[in-house]
Amino acid sequence: MAEKIARYHTLPASWWVSEEIYELEKRAIFSKSWILAMHSSRFTKTGDYFRIDIAGFPIILIHGKDGTIQGFHNVCRHRAYPIVNKESGNSLVLGCKYHGWSYDTKGSLIKAPGFETVPNFDKSANGLFKVATHTTRQGLIFVNFDSTPDITPFHEFYKGLEDEMDEFDFGEFEYVESWQQDGDFNWKTLLDGYNECYHCPTAHPSFSKVIQVPTYQVEPRHNYARHSAEVVAPDSNAKSTTVESRPAGSSWSSWLGFPSSASIDQSSIKIDELGGDKPGLWLSLFPLNGMNCFSYAWYYMRLVPKSAGRTVLEYDIFARKGEDPVKVREFIRFLKEVEIEDYDLCTLTQKNLKNGVYGTGQLHPDKENGVLYYQNLTNEFVMRHLEAEKAAGEQILPAFAGLEAMNEEGKGIDKSKLVMYYRAEC
Repeated sequence: MAEKIARYHTLPASWWVSEEIYELEKRAIFSKSWILAMHSSRFTKTGDYFRIDIAGFPIILIHGKDGTIQGFHNVCRHRAYPIVNKESGNSLVLGCKYHGWSYDTKGSLIKAPGFETVPNFDKSANGLFKVATHTTRQGLIFVNFDSTPDITPFHEFYKGLEDEMDEFDFGEFEYVESWQQDGDFNWKTLLDGYNECYHCPTAHPSFSKVIQVPTYQVEPRHNYARHSAEVVAPDSNAKSTTVESRPAGSSWSSWLGFPSSASIDQSSIKIDELGGDKPGLWLSLFPLNGMNCFSYAWYYMRLVPKSAGRTVLEYDIFARKGEDPVKVREFIRFLKEVEIEDYDLCTLTQKNLKNGVYGTGQLHPDKENGVLYYQNLTNEFVMRHLEAEKAAGEQILPAFAGLEAMNEEGKGIDKSKLVMYYRAEC
C-alpha cells in the first residue's frame, strides 16, 4: 500500500526551486530531447532567418539555398560573440559584428579578416556549430542540441507523433502573430497544470463551459501525450450570450469544431471526432511544448526555461487562410484568457514551492495521470543522466559542441576544471 501511495506523489518541491537540479535538467533533458522550435511557413524565401532561445541555448534557424531549414548555435567560432542580434531578417551571409567573421546559409565560414596569412588556418574547420533539426511532413521544425554520436533519432524519441499529426491539415493555415509571457516560476510548474484538467472547473470557467470536464483524458504516448474530451454541443435554440469582443452568435464551442449555428442532436462529441470541418488535436510534447489545433486556428507553446524560478512562455498563432479576422481575434482572446489564468496559478504556486513548507503532494491516479506521466519522464531522464555522470566521474554535457575544436592543452584544462567542479558539487 505504501508503494502505491508513493507512486502517486509529486516529485519533491526542491525540483522546482533548486538551481543545481535545473542545471542537471539542462544537461539531462533539454540537451538531449527534440524540442519544437517553429513552423516552416514562417520562412517564405531563401535567407530568411530567426533568432530564438530554446532552453538557454540561443540558436539561428535559416532557410538555405537548397530549400532546407538548418539550425546553428548563435555563437561565432572566433570569440563566441552572437552572430545574429535581430529577432529575424533575411540574408545569405551571416556576419559577426565583433571581428567580421562571416558565414553562409550552410554555416560554412566564408570570411575571416586577416587570417589569410595565418599558417594552417582551416576555414572548413571553423564553421558554425550545427544544431540537429528535423522538419516533419506537416512543416513543424524540431531541434536537438545533442552533439554526441548517441543522439536519439526523431522518430525514436517521438514514436508515432508524425503519423498522429497527419490528422490535422496544417497547410490550410497561415501565421498570424506571436505572443509571450515572462513568468516567475519553474518550467514544470506550468506543465503540471497543462497536463491535467482537474483544475479546469475552478480555474478556467469559460473553457469548462464548452467541454464536459469529467470526460477529459490525457493519453500517454512515447514522450508525448494526447489530450481529449467531450465537447458540449451548442444549442441552436438557446439564446446567444455575448461578452465584450465576442462576435454575435459565436460560441467557444465553435472553436472546437462546431459552427455556432449548427443543429446537433447529440449532447456531446469527442474532440478527436469534431464536426465543423476540421478535427481537433491537443498534444503535450515532452519536455517543453504544447500544441492545440482547433477548427479555425491552432497554436504551439514553447517554454523557454531561464532558471529554476523563471520561464518565458512563447506562443505562435496560426489561423485558417481566408478566415474571418473577427473570428481570429476572438480565438486569440480566448487563448490569452486561458493562458493568463494558468500564468496566475503558476506564479502563486511557485511562491509556495520555494518557501520551505511544502514537500510533496498526492496526485489523483486518473485525473492527474498526465502529471504523473510527465513527472516520471522528468525523473527518468534526470536519474539516467546522473548515473552516467557518476560512472564517468564528471559532468556530461551533450550540447557541448566545442570539444572537438579544442587543442589538446585546452581539452586538458577544461576537463580538469569539470572534474573538480563535479566533485565539489557531489
